[in-house]
Amino acid sequence: MSTTTSNNPNPNPNTPAAPSGPGSTKIAGKLELLSRQNRSQPPLSSSSSARSSPFPTHLGLFAYGTLTIDAVMHTLLDRVPPSTLTSAPGWRAAGLPDLPYPGLVADPTSVAPGRAYNDLTKREWAILDSFENPKYDVARVTLASGAEALAYIWPADPPALTTTWTVDFIDTEGMEDYLAMCVELRQDWESQRSKTS
Repeated sequence: MSTTTSNNPNPNPNTPAAPSGPGSTKIAGKLELLSRQNRSQPPLSSSSSARSSPFPTHLGLFAYGTLTIDAVMHTLLDRVPPSTLTSAPGWRAAGLPDLPYPGLVADPTSVAPGRAYNDLTKREWAILDSFENPKYDVARVTLASGAEALAYIWPADPPALTTTWTVDFIDTEGMEDYLAMCVELRQDWESQRSKTS
């Protein structure tokens, strides 16, 4: 397996992709709603999660959606952590209705491509967990290599989610809006952190 730090069609994390496409007004409204939903989550400590239990920090993160985009990771974490291109057999990155990002759903006929990030700090885990939609669950998945990683799983009936998500979904419908939301969420996370420390 090889380590890579870029699979993004826009490798400069400080320069967003081309301006939003025809659906940009619609997507901007949805992103504003998502931003408000995520801001309502409690701030996370470095050792706890708003989800069911603290993360086993010895496991990496399997990213399959917008967290595979360098500009998104850089905006959230101030760096693009090294990653390994990999996949998760038995899973699919499903397009979610009216949302620019996917949800990972069980599908024995599919293989979800993605990246494994294995050197995230506790602080980075907390930032990413705060960023993720609170509807996600966190679960272990087995990668093609046989290794386990944590992934954000969408708690929905997979047959109802028939579209397979690709990075083109976000590139063509509002990367600038999405990155702006990432900046806002990171600023809110920092503000909440400073109030609790």
